[in-house]
Formats: sequence, C-alpha cells, structure tokens
Amino acid sequence: NFNTMIEGLREWERMKVIEFELEKGQQIQKDFLPGRLPKVPNWEIAICFQPAGQVAGDFYDVFKMPNGAVGLVIADVCDKGVGSALYMALFRSLIRVFSMQSVADQPDDRQIQQSDREIVRTAVSMTNDYIAQNHGDECMFATLFFGVLDPQSGELAYINAGHEPLYVISPAGIRTALKPTGPAVGLMPSAQFEIQQIHLHQGDLLLGYTDGVTEARSAEDKIFTRERLQSLVGTPGQSAADLLETIKRELFAFIDREPRNDDVTMLAVQRMPATR
Repeated sequence: NFNTMIEGLREWERMKVIEFELEKGQQIQKDFLPGRLPKVPNWEIAICFQPAGQVAGDFYDVFKMPNGAVGLVIADVCDKGVGSALYMALFRSLIRVFSMQSVADQPDDRQIQQSDREIVRTAVSMTNDYIAQNHGDECMFATLFFGVLDPQSGELAYINAGHEPLYVISPAGIRTALKPTGPAVGLMPSAQFEIQQIHLHQGDLLLGYTDGVTEARSAEDKIFTRERLQSLVGTPGQSAADLLETIKRELFAFIDREPRNDDVTMLAVQRMPATR
C-alpha cells in the first residue's frame, strides 16, 4: 500500500545517507595514512593495506623526523567498524605528535641511538597513558609496533606493544623475530614497555603484518597460520615490494572467494644490498 511504499523510500534514503557517510569516513581515513611513502636513500619501503570493509582498524605509518630518523608504525585497533576506525586515527596522530615532541626535547649533542630510544619510549608511553586515562571506559586498545630507524647506521630502536612478531630476514632467510616487549597500548595507565634495539645489515628486510594475514580463513575454514607466512618470507633474495606481492598472491589465493572478516596490512623495510 501507499504507506508501505513511503516507509520503503524513507528506509532507502536512510541507507543511502549511511552509505554516503561511510564513504566519506573511508576517504578521511585514507587521508590519515601516508599518501606517498618517504624516500630514504639506500632503503626500500613497501606497504600493503587491504581493509576488509569500508573503514579499517589497522593502520601503518612511515614518517621522517627532524633528527634524520624514520618512524615506522604498524598497528591493529581492537574491534571492527567505525569505532575502531576513529580510534585508529587517534592512535596514529598521538604516536606522530608525541614522537615529534620528543625529538624537539632532545639535546643536540646526544647520540642518535640514545635519542631514538627515548623517542620510542616517550611516544608509546604517552599514547598509552592518554588512551587509558581519557578513554578507558570504552576499553579500546591497539596492538602496535613503533620503531625509530637510523638510516645511516641501520640501528632500529623499537617497542612491540602486544603486536604480531615482526621478522628480520637476511639474504639467507629469517634471522630473528621481534616479539612483544610490552602489553597492547591503552589497556592500563603507566604500563611498562621494554625498548629493544637491533641492527639491520645490508640486505636485511624487516616485515611487519597484522593478524588479518595469519588468521585469514579459507572456504574450508582453515587458517593461513604464522607457519605458512614464515615459509614464504624465508625465501631469500626478494625485495620489499616483491615479498609483499608474493605474500598477497598466496594469501588471496588461499582465501579465494571467502569473505574477509579482518583487515590485511603489511609493512616491509629493506636495507639495500651492497650490490644494488
């Protein structure tokens, strides 16, 4: 009848408004991520970012600092949907602001390795405390890796806050895994995060990823697994971009047409081999 038709039109209009708002949110979220990755001499940086829906809880960041260091971030905010996407923007902004503030506070005569460790500690601790103290009632948190790379020396100071282990891959295969050094960010005020440091040699490649990779499911309800990922990254001689393409090809062939229920994000950073 006429009333049913009018109600149907109103529902259609409501759905179009929601769709429009989600598309706008998707564009705003994209604007929070680096449009272009910074160029770092003698280093290759590659990214894979595939949201499962219109907005994502995963995020990454690569940015240069005034002291010449490079900030590297890969993270996964808990939950899904618009709320997770909003917190993604907040986490990303806080890490950038607090790390830049920490650089400004460093005395000029400090060694870069010492100041990089301080940048990592300050940015992660202050982001954690801000989220836990101001948004604790929402119980939102993020697993997060934040590293500060000195591109001249290859030294990487980092905190892995409850995130998936990152792999350091040498030309011979997987050299080590950068396992969690503290809890997820935002769970509790004054949480303790241990700072670690590793040297990336010529030819070494750092690979970060979110659990949307390792926990992806096939049509047969099988899980991709960390072991399957390790078998792909253990193949030596791949560039950062080539490695991500290899993983993407195998991952999406594994998923096939099965709907994805989680975002897929990867970050690869390689120190160029001497022969390039």
